[in-house]
Amino acid sequence: MIRLRKLAGILLTISGVTHILQLLVYPPHFHVIGAVVFGFIYFAIGLFILLKNRRIALYFGAILPTIGGILGLYRFFLLQPNPFTVFHVLIDLIVVPICIYKLKNTR
Repeated sequence: MIRLRKLAGILLTISGVTHILQLLVYPPHFHVIGAVVFGFIYFAIGLFILLKNRRIALYFGAILPTIGGILGLYRFFLLQPNPFTVFHVLIDLIVVPICIYKLKNTR
C-alpha cells in the first residue's frame, strides 16, 4: 500500500506540473500567471515532501494548498471555469487532509 506522505508528495508534484501547463492552453491573464506561480510552489513542496522527512514540508503541504484551493474556487466560479481548476481543487482536497493527519500523528 502506498504511504500517505508519498501520495501527498506525488499529487502535489503532478498538480505543480499541470498548473504550469495551463500556460500552453490559456492566454496569460493574471489568474493564469497566478496559477503558474502556485504550480512552481506546489512542485517544490511535492518534491520536499517526497525527498525530506521533515514536518515543515507537511505544514507547507497543509497551508498552501488550502490557500490555493480557496483561490481555485474563486477562479472557477468568478473568473474562468475550466477542468484544470476542478482537478487542482480535488487534489487539494486530498493533500491537505493527508498532511494534517500526518502532522497530528507523527512526531
